[in-house]
Amino acid sequence: MLDAKQFDRHFALLLFDLNNFDEVNDHFGRAMADALLVEVAARLRKSTRESDDIARLEGGEFAIIAPRDIRPDQIRSLAKQIIDVMRAPFLIEGREIYCKASIGIALAPTDGLDANQLLRCVDTALYRAKTRGAGSIQFFSANDDEAAARRHALERDLASALANDQLWLAFQPFLDLGSDRIRGFEALLRWQHPTLGAIPPSEFIPIAEETGLIHGIGHWAAKAACLAAAQLPRDLRVSVNLSAVQLKDKALLDGIVMALAEAGLEPQRLEVEITESVLISDFEDAISLLQSLSFLSVTVALDDFGTGYSSLTYLRKLPLSRLKIDRSFVQDMLTDVDCAAIVRSLIELAHELRIEVTAEGVETPEQLDYLRRVRCDEAQGYLIGKPVRIDDILCIAAKPFGQQLNT
Repeated sequence: MLDAKQFDRHFALLLFDLNNFDEVNDHFGRAMADALLVEVAARLRKSTRESDDIARLEGGEFAIIAPRDIRPDQIRSLAKQIIDVMRAPFLIEGREIYCKASIGIALAPTDGLDANQLLRCVDTALYRAKTRGAGSIQFFSANDDEAAARRHALERDLASALANDQLWLAFQPFLDLGSDRIRGFEALLRWQHPTLGAIPPSEFIPIAEETGLIHGIGHWAAKAACLAAAQLPRDLRVSVNLSAVQLKDKALLDGIVMALAEAGLEPQRLEVEITESVLISDFEDAISLLQSLSFLSVTVALDDFGTGYSSLTYLRKLPLSRLKIDRSFVQDMLTDVDCAAIVRSLIELAHELRIEVTAEGVETPEQLDYLRRVRCDEAQGYLIGKPVRIDDILCIAAKPFGQQLNT
């Protein structure tokens, strides 16, 4: 029984979670998942002190108790050390497996003295960490209770959002830097909650993925995007984003084929965007699915390029038609020589491989001018156009870029 008294009433409780453990278990099997847990436990022991207690709870969750008067900055350093040692790939039965981890932290006696209260607090902190993305560390705070209540409410309401017509697609344009014409639009999922207003995708999409609602929402989004593209001139494409959870959906390929057929849209006018992070645990299956889409003439784009693992492997093995340079490089390329070098090199490399390049996050004319000079193919960002509803994209597509800026 967890009891603060046995640790002189002062200790830190850390809840460590392998966010993608279920994916490893489903894809590689229980034996391999168990072997991964053994390796994770060994790394945990090496990165903690002898006085720290470690226990596996369930799935990919481990609890770590750091007793005595350990300071908050020391606790954060310990948590960061744990996250850092998990970044290197695990070699399990000849396969490299990358793990995404998050840590929630609760403190005794500040956050409570009995087991149930502390576990509730640390579980809430872990949820907050996971919503911030892999590798995040979060201490419990009183505000987290409100966040947890909001999360449960959103999870409940999201289940009926699609049926109640609360979900919609916004479309953000791509600009061809050679012709100064719009070449297509990226379909972006939006949720207008009836009482809470606009819910950010960064908040509700992780909920959709964790609950499995993303499958139904994803099929709807693909169909809606295809129907929208069918209203546009035939030289324009529309792109949709696929998450890691969607790539595991065995009905995904059939759903995309059906969406194209119902909209009467040529497959080459649909582009699917994936990020490097979705490929980490299911690379081979992802290749198979994306090759099937490519065989149908659906194009494939690699989003947020340069921010994940094994980028060159992806360029060599995936049936890519386009890569999108992450906005973090674009935003700093005029002031940071390293970012500028990365942008130039990625464009040159992609062109050598006959892959087009889209730069994300373009916000100033100076950034646009630089991208033209280094022969980038396309630009996307608020300078080009903000995400708009379907009714507005026909007007955007009809005008050259220069005229749009002057209106």
